[in-house]
Amino acid sequence: MSAHATNVARKDERVNLRVDAKTKAMLVRAAEISGTKLTEFLVQTALDRADRLVSQPKVTRVSNEEFFRVLDLIENPPAPTDYLVEAMQRFS
Repeated sequence: MSAHATNVARKDERVNLRVDAKTKAMLVRAAEISGTKLTEFLVQTALDRADRLVSQPKVTRVSNEEFFRVLDLIENPPAPTDYLVEAMQRFS
């Protein structure tokens, strides 16, 4: 069960949506099968999906050239600049 299901919060925000009759019928049927009201079904289903999306690790896509450039910088970092040396001395 999602952490959202156990939260008791004041429900004073609205979300409106429009769907065609076939979509609504499908959603109503799914809510009936799950033993919940349509609103509860929609909210819980949306929260479950949102939890999965938000908790997924972020992926940054880069070209092979960019990837190998970053890898090279990690394996062979440039010498620290004077500014960096001074900053490390101030904050250590």
